[in-house]
Amino acid sequence: MRLSLALTNVVVTAAGLVAVAGSSAAAGSPAVTYQDVLPHLQKFQSIAEQNGGNRAHGTPGFKASLDHVKSTLDTAGYVTRVDSFEQDGATGYNLVADWPGGDEDHVVMLGAHLDSVPDGPGMNDNASGSAGVLATALAVARERPQTGRHLRFAWWGAEETGLNGSRHYVAGSSAADLAKIDVYLNFDMVATRDEDQYFNLDAGSAEATEAFRTYLGEHGKQTFEVGGGEGSDNWPFQQKGVPVGGFATGLDPCYHKACDDLANIDPAVQTLSTNAMINALWRLKDLPAQDVSGVGDPYFPKDGNAGYDVEHYDVKLQYDPAKPDLLTGDATITATATRDLPLFHLDLLGFEIVESTVDGGTAVSRREDEHELVLTPEHAVRKGQKFTTRIRYQGKPAGVGWHPIEGGGFAAYGEPHSATSWFPANDHPSDKATFALTVTVPDGWSVMGNGLPGETTRADGHSTFRWHEDKPMETTLATVAVDRFTIHERTVAGVPAYFGYGSGVTVLPESEELLDPMLRFFSELYGPYPFSSTGAIVVRAKTGHPAIETQSRPTFNGTMFDANMAHEFTHQWFGNSVSVADWRNACIKECVAQYANQLWDEHNGADLDKGFYPAMYEESHGRPEFWATRLYDPGPGKELDPALYSKGSMMMHALRKAMGDDEFFTLLRTWLRDHRYGNATWPQFEELAQRTAGKDLSGFFQAWAHSTTEPEEEYLFPAGR
Repeated sequence: MRLSLALTNVVVTAAGLVAVAGSSAAAGSPAVTYQDVLPHLQKFQSIAEQNGGNRAHGTPGFKASLDHVKSTLDTAGYVTRVDSFEQDGATGYNLVADWPGGDEDHVVMLGAHLDSVPDGPGMNDNASGSAGVLATALAVARERPQTGRHLRFAWWGAEETGLNGSRHYVAGSSAADLAKIDVYLNFDMVATRDEDQYFNLDAGSAEATEAFRTYLGEHGKQTFEVGGGEGSDNWPFQQKGVPVGGFATGLDPCYHKACDDLANIDPAVQTLSTNAMINALWRLKDLPAQDVSGVGDPYFPKDGNAGYDVEHYDVKLQYDPAKPDLLTGDATITATATRDLPLFHLDLLGFEIVESTVDGGTAVSRREDEHELVLTPEHAVRKGQKFTTRIRYQGKPAGVGWHPIEGGGFAAYGEPHSATSWFPANDHPSDKATFALTVTVPDGWSVMGNGLPGETTRADGHSTFRWHEDKPMETTLATVAVDRFTIHERTVAGVPAYFGYGSGVTVLPESEELLDPMLRFFSELYGPYPFSSTGAIVVRAKTGHPAIETQSRPTFNGTMFDANMAHEFTHQWFGNSVSVADWRNACIKECVAQYANQLWDEHNGADLDKGFYPAMYEESHGRPEFWATRLYDPGPGKELDPALYSKGSMMMHALRKAMGDDEFFTLLRTWLRDHRYGNATWPQFEELAQRTAGKDLSGFFQAWAHSTTEPEEEYLFPAGR
């Protein structure tokens, strides 16, 4: 263990200090005694004594320790595998053991590092955690409980030389495989003598945090909730966005010394720790009750809908600006079920539902909460089934995404919400889909949307406009605008461009001309432009953002000029092609897009090291309020906080200095290549930056993205002043 824990909260739960109602024991949870754990501790001690006094990476002692755990688990009925890797000129090993059964799309994983340092047998650090996890796995084998979740256990190698075993496992796992891990629980040093306090890892799994807090509190122990950090094997998982829990009992006088032997283990603490592991596992082993009314975004729990993946939206609208309180819609949604669906949810604000069908059969609809539209089809939709839902609706549009235009008409746009103002959707960035739009309006009015235009037809005094976006798009980026548009068509940076200028807007021809060199410049920095068309929608809306990155064709309120263009068109790469996995991660789009203003200024002759950065530093230095918001996971209601733009652009320039220009721009291009048309997280961005730089940037990111105070000098000026 390399102790580096960020103390985020102190919760005193010691018996006699705080009365805790009820019992913490999970239903059916078994218990063990020290005699159940002791044989494994004795085996690790014996192995160390027979192999030079330690069980360190690259020594026979480590391999013998791993072989003992593996043979024990094989006998108990586990499916085990050993993965090898090279580290510091020696072969390292990880052992992963799966208990058959449970939903493999929902994994509870327990882990501990098995190696010691060369200076001693490593009994508290970390035979204690390894033996506790092994005893927990054997309790599962004895009790053979029914599990909703799949259970997995792991023992890591080469941790003491830099978390290498856990890094190897995470690096070798796909994003889809990591997303299946509901929680990773790490146990590193859990038997410190005479210990009355536990460090309870609190990094994304509230259910694990509460399980340990309650159980240990009822047994007379204080728990200090800590944010994890880079001190142990939980860190590679955290960097990839996997929820993390677990605990440690802290350092002892024999830490990394020869005296860390069996006598350094406190039997009572070891026993309590092991039973806390078992109790938590029994609490976590069952899937939570299915709630299909949200995808689990920690900031917007009801946004999106679980149980299906949308492939395509086909939205047809009728609108007459003379009747601004009536929008008539007909939306067909093609999706694939990811679980059995006796019912499912869509997101839609207001409107009367005229008709709802699933695969042509009538579906009963009802309302829940503010924006939940619940559909019950005639026959349950089965997991893996592709199905089509059609919703016909009408009524007065509502919500923050609907913006009336001066002189009539409207524009629909905004974030983090807008789609629910005008069509039923799985309204979360994580479910991207292609999109077709058909809008009928009275002659004299016209329509702008995403992507490429289709055929425009006219009949009975009305015009019907068609647009289609052939690349996956999150619902927040879908747009429609009805106005008396003047439309300019041209080719920009090799793709067709459509500019719609609404009534009463300020048209700056030089801005339209500017888009070609701007997109060519950004294509050199970021990689190929990701969509089949570009352009802009410029309206004079009564409400709404001054500018927003609606996909392929940003929307500008009032006018379009170079600064807001650089930001919104950079979003076509950062935020649109690569979207956030959830709203904790908005820095991966906003911090970069804001820095694009500086990149464009630099392209036109500005010296950022003499102008932008020192000016920002002068303005922010010594002002705690400037630094008070985290850039990653800033908190509910702060997902688009001003800090992401001001502090965020500063961080991007400092990162560029820390990495060097070649590595920094390689990072941006690699990021966009690896996640093109998908979703990603800020921890993934950090991990890629470190791999690209070839050096440890964890201190830099801790100071800039995870801290609420001004970074130290070495991170403010990584290349010196």
